[in-house]
Amino acid sequence: MPLYSPTYPPAPHRKVMFFIDGENIVSRYQAMLKKGSIPKQPDCFFHEQDIYLWRPLNGIPDEPQYQNEFIRAYYYTSVTGDDVKFNAVFNSLKKIVTLAAKSQTLYPVLIKKDRKEIKAKGVDIQMTVDILSHVFQNNVDTVCLFSGDGDYVPVVREVISRGKKIFIGAFSDGFNSYLKQLADEIIDLDVIYFEQL
Repeated sequence: MPLYSPTYPPAPHRKVMFFIDGENIVSRYQAMLKKGSIPKQPDCFFHEQDIYLWRPLNGIPDEPQYQNEFIRAYYYTSVTGDDVKFNAVFNSLKKIVTLAAKSQTLYPVLIKKDRKEIKAKGVDIQMTVDILSHVFQNNVDTVCLFSGDGDYVPVVREVISRGKKIFIGAFSDGFNSYLKQLADEIIDLDVIYFEQL
């Protein structure tokens, strides 16, 4: 038996979870549209004005030295309206396939928002609680945070201090510079959603 083989020893197993701040993602996307960015053709593309935006990724971010296992994708957003509207948004998000090869769906986390609110504070709070809960319970090894919001800097610092990897997916518009520096890897949403001229 050879001393070295590409399959021996086996690559370390790592659990990956997505945490998507839908409010941030959709607002940054719409801001870039207003500035003249040209969207790619919407194959498997899901967008409802001011509520959600998601385009399934082709796979888990690549880490050749690890055997990554996708666990779950949480999608956080807020909804204004009655229970009918709330349930319609929930069901639409539930149908979105996140990773086609693994047939995983998004797990919607919806917060009811008052009509006067521009952004529901509960989204950031719930997402922070869920990330830290999974990190502290050791349910996840790599956190994929989809948001460019600088409010997540303390959360990301805590994720790093616990020895977890952090990938950040964001649009260039409104991407906090310090949050960008903290990431182990950046997932450039500009490339995924817009034509590159």
